[in-house]
Amino acid sequence: MRLTVIRPLIVGAMLSGLAQASALAQGGAAPMTAADLPSQLAAATRQTIVRLGDSVRAVGLPDAPLYAKAAEGVLKGATDARIVSAVRTLARELGDARAALGSVAGDAELVAGASALHVGASPAMLRQLRDTHVAGSGGNTSLATPLVALADLLARRVPASVAAAAIDSLVARGAPSDDFAALRAAVERDIDAGRAPEASVVQRTQGLLRNIEGRRRTP
Repeated sequence: MRLTVIRPLIVGAMLSGLAQASALAQGGAAPMTAADLPSQLAAATRQTIVRLGDSVRAVGLPDAPLYAKAAEGVLKGATDARIVSAVRTLARELGDARAALGSVAGDAELVAGASALHVGASPAMLRQLRDTHVAGSGGNTSLATPLVALADLLARRVPASVAAAAIDSLVARGAPSDDFAALRAAVERDIDAGRAPEASVVQRTQGLLRNIEGRRRTP
């Protein structure tokens, strides 16, 4: 299968990565290990991926996402060369996410941050979210859900500055996880109905912010 850059395939692949981040955040299924790599991979390819996994684990990054990425590539019929390239890219993005989010970032935050970087977020955007998060909650809660939402919006072609500003404003006001999920779902519906992504995000975010303020005023 030739991996053509078509919007539905991009979104589908991104949502796969975001599902992985969500599962990590919720303590879901056991993470993949090198032993779980598909048997269809050539021996040299397996060795390369295992070495990459060893390298990221040695610097304190999660290696399970690399093995999951390789398995996803096999499932989609990608060539070994394409799979190795994708795994290398993910390893680099995990490192970039950790540099932006800080050494205390958890695995779910790193995976979601890497996903956001992959679809257009800048390290500066991740640092801004981290700073806003720390200022609002002291960093005592996970930033994984907001990062998942950011990556999802970017995968749906929302302009990066608009998506980052929307998520940052929700983080600043201590929005619960349900609000980020609601934003993702509402924007998806709007886009499917033909609405411009930017207009959808702006309106939906404003509505959520009003709801947050309303909840605070209501005893």
